[in-house]
Amino acid sequence: MYISSANIKNKTDINHIFIGDITGAAMAPRKRIFKEDILEASIRVIKKQGAASLTVRNIAAELECSTQPIYSEFKNLNCLKDELYKYAAEKYLRFCFSNYKEYAIAFLTFAKKEKELFKFLYLRRRGSEEKLPDDVNYAVTVELLSRNLEMEPERAEQMHHWMQYYCYTMGVMIATDYRDLSPMEMHRELTELYSIMLRHYKEVKSEDELQYWLNKSRNLII
Repeated sequence: MYISSANIKNKTDINHIFIGDITGAAMAPRKRIFKEDILEASIRVIKKQGAASLTVRNIAAELECSTQPIYSEFKNLNCLKDELYKYAAEKYLRFCFSNYKEYAIAFLTFAKKEKELFKFLYLRRRGSEEKLPDDVNYAVTVELLSRNLEMEPERAEQMHHWMQYYCYTMGVMIATDYRDLSPMEMHRELTELYSIMLRHYKEVKSEDELQYWLNKSRNLII
Protein backbone atom coordinates (compact mmCIF):
# COMPACT_ATOMS: atom_id res chain seq x y z
CA MET A 1 0.00 0.00 0.00
CA TYR A 2 1.40 3.43 -1.05
CA ILE A 3 0.99 6.19 1.53
CA SER A 4 1.80 9.79 0.61
CA SER A 5 2.85 12.42 3.11
CA ALA A 6 -0.32 14.32 2.28
CA ASN A 7 -2.45 11.51 3.63
CA ILE A 8 -0.66 11.44 7.03
CA LYS A 9 -1.65 14.20 9.43
CA ASN A 10 0.42 13.22 12.49
CA LYS A 11 2.37 10.45 14.26
CA THR A 12 -0.83 8.89 15.56
CA ASP A 13 -1.95 8.19 12.01
CA ILE A 14 1.32 6.39 11.27
CA ASN A 15 0.91 4.17 14.32
CA HIS A 16 -2.66 3.42 13.36
CA ILE A 17 -1.74 2.45 9.82
CA PHE A 18 1.17 0.14 10.59
CA ILE A 19 0.50 -1.22 14.10
CA GLY A 20 -3.21 -1.52 13.46
CA ASP A 21 -2.57 -3.61 10.33
CA ILE A 22 -0.26 -5.95 12.26
CA THR A 23 -2.62 -6.51 15.19
CA GLY A 24 -5.52 -6.96 12.84
CA ALA A 25 -3.80 -9.95 11.30
CA ALA A 26 -2.56 -11.44 14.58
CA MET A 27 -0.78 -14.75 14.35
CA ALA A 28 -2.14 -17.80 16.17
CA PRO A 29 -0.34 -18.45 19.50
CA ARG A 30 2.60 -20.83 19.22
CA LYS A 31 1.96 -24.28 20.74
CA ARG A 32 4.24 -25.11 23.66
CA ILE A 33 5.97 -28.47 23.29
CA PHE A 34 7.11 -30.20 26.48
CA LYS A 35 9.57 -33.08 26.92
CA GLU A 36 6.78 -35.56 27.69
CA ASP A 37 4.96 -34.49 24.50
CA ILE A 38 8.08 -35.38 22.52
CA LEU A 39 8.46 -38.76 24.22
CA GLU A 40 4.79 -39.61 23.68
CA ALA A 41 5.04 -38.58 20.04
CA SER A 42 8.14 -40.76 19.68
CA ILE A 43 6.18 -43.74 21.01
CA ARG A 44 3.39 -43.07 18.51
CA VAL A 45 5.91 -42.96 15.65
CA ILE A 46 7.34 -46.33 16.72
CA LYS A 47 3.90 -47.91 17.05
CA LYS A 48 2.78 -46.66 13.64
CA GLN A 49 5.96 -47.00 11.60
CA GLY A 50 8.48 -49.08 13.56
CA ALA A 51 11.68 -48.17 15.38
CA ALA A 52 13.61 -47.61 12.13
CA SER A 53 11.33 -44.62 11.42
CA LEU A 54 12.15 -42.86 14.67
CA THR A 55 13.75 -39.68 13.34
CA VAL A 56 13.59 -36.10 14.57
CA ARG A 57 11.75 -35.14 11.40
CA ASN A 58 9.09 -37.84 11.87
CA ILE A 59 8.64 -36.92 15.53
CA ALA A 60 8.19 -33.27 14.53
CA ALA A 61 5.62 -34.31 11.92
CA GLU A 62 3.72 -36.25 14.58
CA LEU A 63 3.73 -33.17 16.81
CA GLU A 64 2.88 -30.88 13.87
CA CYS A 65 5.78 -28.60 14.71
CA SER A 66 9.30 -27.82 13.53
CA THR A 67 12.32 -29.76 14.75
CA GLN A 68 13.41 -26.83 16.93
CA PRO A 69 11.41 -27.77 20.08
CA ILE A 70 12.87 -31.29 19.93
CA TYR A 71 16.46 -30.06 19.73
CA SER A 72 15.70 -27.65 22.56
CA GLU A 73 15.00 -30.63 24.85
CA PHE A 74 17.44 -33.19 23.43
CA LYS A 75 20.94 -32.65 22.08
CA ASN A 76 20.46 -35.28 19.38
CA LEU A 77 18.39 -38.36 18.49
CA ASN A 78 20.58 -40.70 20.55
CA CYS A 79 19.97 -38.61 23.67
CA LEU A 80 16.24 -38.75 22.95
CA LYS A 81 16.38 -42.54 22.58
CA ASP A 82 18.25 -42.95 25.86
CA GLU A 83 15.48 -41.03 27.63
CA LEU A 84 12.78 -42.90 25.70
CA TYR A 85 14.06 -46.33 26.77
CA LYS A 86 13.56 -45.37 30.42
CA TYR A 87 10.29 -43.56 29.84
CA ALA A 88 8.68 -46.41 27.89
CA ALA A 89 9.87 -49.06 30.36
CA GLU A 90 8.36 -47.14 33.27
CA LYS A 91 5.11 -46.54 31.44
CA TYR A 92 4.55 -50.00 29.97
CA LEU A 93 6.58 -52.41 32.11
CA ARG A 94 6.26 -51.20 35.70
CA PHE A 95 3.94 -53.77 37.29
CA CYS A 96 2.59 -54.44 40.76
CA PHE A 97 1.20 -57.93 41.31
CA SER A 98 0.81 -60.35 44.20
CA ASN A 99 1.34 -63.33 41.89
CA TYR A 100 4.83 -64.04 40.55
CA LYS A 101 3.52 -65.53 37.32
CA GLU A 102 1.53 -62.37 36.57
CA TYR A 103 4.76 -60.41 36.08
CA ALA A 104 5.71 -62.80 33.28
CA ILE A 105 2.19 -62.77 31.82
CA ALA A 106 2.20 -58.97 31.71
CA PHE A 107 5.60 -58.93 29.99
CA LEU A 108 4.54 -61.44 27.32
CA THR A 109 1.23 -59.62 26.81
CA PHE A 110 3.17 -56.42 26.21
CA ALA A 111 5.24 -58.24 23.56
CA LYS A 112 2.02 -59.40 21.90
CA LYS A 113 0.08 -56.12 21.99
CA GLU A 114 2.92 -53.65 21.45
CA LYS A 115 5.21 -55.49 19.06
CA GLU A 116 7.01 -52.50 17.57
CA LEU A 117 7.62 -50.93 20.96
CA PHE A 118 8.85 -54.24 22.36
CA LYS A 119 11.33 -54.54 19.49
CA PHE A 120 12.51 -50.97 20.08
CA LEU A 121 13.22 -51.76 23.74
CA TYR A 122 14.72 -55.22 23.43
CA LEU A 123 15.92 -55.89 19.88
CA ARG A 124 18.72 -53.35 19.88
CA ARG A 125 22.46 -53.24 20.32
CA ARG A 126 23.33 -52.55 23.95
CA GLY A 127 26.06 -50.38 25.35
CA SER A 128 28.72 -52.08 27.46
CA GLU A 129 27.58 -50.09 30.51
CA GLU A 130 23.98 -51.33 30.31
CA LYS A 131 22.91 -53.90 32.85
CA LEU A 132 21.46 -57.08 31.43
CA PRO A 133 18.81 -58.17 31.69
CA ASP A 134 17.12 -54.84 32.33
CA ASP A 135 13.91 -55.01 34.35
CA VAL A 136 12.22 -52.12 36.17
CA ASN A 137 10.57 -54.64 38.53
CA TYR A 138 13.79 -56.51 39.28
CA ALA A 139 14.60 -55.42 42.84
CA VAL A 140 11.10 -55.81 44.26
CA THR A 141 10.53 -59.14 42.49
CA VAL A 142 13.74 -60.69 43.82
CA GLU A 143 12.93 -59.44 47.31
CA LEU A 144 9.45 -60.97 47.22
CA LEU A 145 10.76 -64.28 45.90
CA SER A 146 13.44 -64.45 48.56
CA ARG A 147 10.96 -63.72 51.33
CA ASN A 148 8.14 -66.02 50.20
CA LEU A 149 10.25 -68.93 48.98
CA GLU A 150 12.47 -68.68 52.05
CA MET A 151 15.75 -68.62 50.13
CA GLU A 152 18.84 -66.46 50.16
CA PRO A 153 18.60 -63.32 47.96
CA GLU A 154 21.45 -64.57 45.76
CA ARG A 155 19.60 -67.81 45.03
CA ALA A 156 16.33 -65.97 44.41
CA GLU A 157 18.24 -63.74 42.02
CA GLN A 158 19.59 -66.76 40.11
CA MET A 159 16.11 -68.23 39.87
CA HIS A 160 14.60 -64.99 38.65
CA HIS A 161 17.32 -64.62 36.02
CA TRP A 162 16.27 -67.91 34.44
CA MET A 163 12.65 -66.78 34.34
CA GLN A 164 13.79 -63.53 32.72
CA TYR A 165 15.79 -65.36 30.07
CA TYR A 166 12.79 -67.50 29.20
CA CYS A 167 10.41 -64.50 29.08
CA TYR A 168 12.79 -62.44 26.95
CA THR A 169 13.17 -65.32 24.51
CA MET A 170 9.42 -65.91 24.31
CA GLY A 171 8.77 -62.17 24.07
CA VAL A 172 11.07 -61.88 21.05
CA MET A 173 9.38 -64.86 19.39
CA ILE A 174 5.94 -63.34 19.99
CA ALA A 175 6.91 -59.82 18.87
CA THR A 176 8.46 -61.14 15.64
CA ASP A 177 5.43 -63.36 14.89
CA TYR A 178 7.38 -66.57 15.31
CA ARG A 179 4.87 -67.71 17.95
CA ASP A 180 1.39 -66.56 18.91
CA LEU A 181 0.55 -67.64 22.44
CA SER A 182 -2.95 -67.30 23.83
CA PRO A 183 -3.34 -66.25 27.48
CA MET A 184 -4.14 -69.86 28.38
CA GLU A 185 -0.99 -71.11 26.65
CA MET A 186 1.08 -68.47 28.44
CA HIS A 187 -0.25 -69.60 31.81
CA ARG A 188 0.35 -73.26 31.05
CA GLU A 189 3.91 -72.85 29.76
CA LEU A 190 4.91 -70.53 32.59
CA THR A 191 3.51 -72.92 35.21
CA GLU A 192 5.44 -75.82 33.68
CA LEU A 193 8.67 -73.81 33.58
CA TYR A 194 8.23 -72.50 37.09
CA SER A 195 7.57 -75.99 38.43
CA ILE A 196 10.87 -77.15 36.94
CA MET A 197 12.67 -74.17 38.49
CA LEU A 198 11.13 -74.80 41.89
CA ARG A 199 12.18 -78.44 41.84
CA HIS A 200 15.75 -77.33 41.23
CA TYR A 201 16.12 -74.21 43.41
CA LYS A 202 14.02 -75.50 46.32
CA GLU A 203 15.15 -79.10 45.87
CA VAL A 204 11.55 -80.27 45.85
CA LYS A 205 11.13 -83.99 46.41
CA SER A 206 7.36 -84.57 46.19
CA GLU A 207 4.26 -83.28 44.44
CA ASP A 208 2.79 -82.06 47.73
CA GLU A 209 5.90 -80.04 48.43
CA LEU A 210 5.82 -78.62 44.89
CA GLN A 211 2.20 -77.58 45.31
CA TYR A 212 3.03 -75.89 48.60
CA TRP A 213 5.70 -73.69 46.99
CA LEU A 214 3.52 -72.98 43.96
CA ASN A 215 0.83 -71.66 46.27
CA LYS A 216 3.38 -69.50 48.08
CA SER A 217 4.41 -67.99 44.74
CA ARG A 218 0.81 -67.26 43.78
CA ASN A 219 0.40 -65.06 46.81
CA LEU A 220 3.53 -62.97 47.19
CA ILE A 221 3.47 -60.74 50.24
CA ILE A 222 3.81 -57.14 49.08
